[in-house]
Amino acid sequence: MEPKLLLDQWRLGLRISHRAHHEAAKYYQRLHLIFGVPTVVISALLSTTVFATLEHSNVTSIKYILSILSVVMVVMSSLQAFLRYAELSERHKTAAAQIGEVRRDLEQHLAFVNTPITELAVEELRKKWDAADRQAPTIPTSIYRKVEKLITEEESKLRT
Repeated sequence: MEPKLLLDQWRLGLRISHRAHHEAAKYYQRLHLIFGVPTVVISALLSTTVFATLEHSNVTSIKYILSILSVVMVVMSSLQAFLRYAELSERHKTAAAQIGEVRRDLEQHLAFVNTPITELAVEELRKKWDAADRQAPTIPTSIYRKVEKLITEEESKLRT
């Protein structure tokens, strides 16, 4: 494969991966909030009302509602702890930063077309990219495909 073609493919792949990790980080942060905020609110409501209500109320429907809310809170907090969306978000942010660094290094080399990139420099970029990929979490397929389509469209507009 011709070196210029290889570097163009790498640049495209790095752009997609960089952006996809950012999008995945935002996605998992939203999921963290979707599970976390209701859990905190339900927990706060239950802790302030459950004792007074259960002690002084003869209405069984209130007792059932509070029991259901209590179970929902336990399930949501358990899911949040198990799925670790906040941690996934941070790992994607870290991966995006590392891959972004490799992408910028490659783009810097490509910007100076008068100075050809050496095989040693290409090898160094590949090693940095490999190291970033080894530590990166998997990008959800739907996010990757959406970003891939977006970047590919941007690239085709730039070439015309």
